[in-house]
Amino acid sequence: MPKRPAINTSPLQRKLKRVTSVPRGSMPIVFSSGAALRPLKTSESVARNIIHDIVENDLPSGTSLPSEAVMLKKYAVSRESLREGLRLLEVQGLISLRRGPGGGPIVGTVDPANLGRISTLYYHLVGATYAELIDAWAIAEGMLAELAARNPDRDRVRAAMAPYIVEQPHLHDESKADFVQSHSDFHFVMGALADNRVLQLSLSAIGEIITHHVILNADPRDARIIIETDHRAIAKAVAAGHALKARELTQQHMYSVSDFYKGEIGPKMDDFVEWR
Repeated sequence: MPKRPAINTSPLQRKLKRVTSVPRGSMPIVFSSGAALRPLKTSESVARNIIHDIVENDLPSGTSLPSEAVMLKKYAVSRESLREGLRLLEVQGLISLRRGPGGGPIVGTVDPANLGRISTLYYHLVGATYAELIDAWAIAEGMLAELAARNPDRDRVRAAMAPYIVEQPHLHDESKADFVQSHSDFHFVMGALADNRVLQLSLSAIGEIITHHVILNADPRDARIIIETDHRAIAKAVAAGHALKARELTQQHMYSVSDFYKGEIGPKMDDFVEWR
């Protein structure tokens, strides 16, 4: 199993260590092939233009988009390309396609779970394990906590962290799903305080994978005391603006929780990340 990095190990140092120390065997090596420079296919261009129009017109989730006939005329593409572009967006959850009379494309939501799901294909192909995923999550979540603590809008930060500083009563009949959701919200809120949407979305996607692949295979309620105590300490550090302490506490928290799950699911932590 990969060794736990020191708290002060930089992401770059960690990455270099992984590349030089993990035997890859027949697994594909991560490298840039210039794919980002490939011209978009017509269907991809349509998908891009639809998203651009949603943003440009500030359309909220649930808004109906124009009919197929209107889109065909607006984007000047074939019916096949339009439908393929819509399917690309539907797979990502960015739109939904309502069937039947009066149906059509509807604006969806930006759900990190969808980004996480497509990412698992890449992680699996290069042989990334759940242990590595948690390592990356711990390092990155620490960065978010530090950024949140450095947020100059101190009133906003204190208000956001206030609910997590106060000890909450234990609900003995709380379901596992409800428990996971309520404590995942803490990380979403902290991520929002970092004021970096790229980091927030990317790390939320990793968190969604861990939640649905690892956490739900154990019972996190058994680690309630660890989780809630750690969250209170982190919230206090973020609210007080103690950036380095917030980062250190968050990384320590992630590894404490990781140790709990390793004890629960054992050698599965060394399994390749799966697509689910």
